[in-house]
Amino acid sequence: MDNIKDAIRKLAQQDGETVALVCTVDAVDKKARTIDCTPVNEGAPLLGVNLQANQSSDFGLVIYPEKEAFVVVGFMADGAAGLMLATDKIESAEMVIGETAAVIDAEGIRLKTAQMSADINKSDIIFNGGKLDGLVVIQKLTDKLNELKDTVNSLINAYNNHTHITTATVGTGPAGTISPTTSKAQTAKPFKKSDYENTKIKQ
Repeated sequence: MDNIKDAIRKLAQQDGETVALVCTVDAVDKKARTIDCTPVNEGAPLLGVNLQANQSSDFGLVIYPEKEAFVVVGFMADGAAGLMLATDKIESAEMVIGETAAVIDAEGIRLKTAQMSADINKSDIIFNGGKLDGLVVIQKLTDKLNELKDTVNSLINAYNNHTHITTATVGTGPAGTISPTTSKAQTAKPFKKSDYENTKIKQ
């Protein structure tokens, strides 16, 4: 609180052109992007204090203070409308730059670009609406694929080592001879997560 007061004193010393007051927030109007607040020096309440330089903008950076938060409100000597310069408690913040938008609040962060979106909350990270279900856990996928590889290799080894008894009789030869497998199948190689892992996205 003392740091805020010191900053206000410095602002007020600049040729008397700028005046700033410390206030507490009474109400926040997100649609209008304004706040109502009361100076801590018990002055008259301030209504419709702007939260950004151009109140009618729908882009740029807007910080919404919490109700009852301390804020610094600045005024120009020409009587222009008040503008919130700082706050100690933030309820949410919105930033819009071109086609990229971000909203941050106690629930998390929501990001949106022209073609993608990400919603990071307390328990989930949802990309592009979550229509493709969850991300693969790379090590678990690798373990499952290697289990399948082991099963396939067991079958291949059984085939390669198999011998069978022929039943054909040629001339005066024996009626049954042992014949090994004449062609060998190649065993499957182990799976490595580096074969399919995208290291630019981690969890």
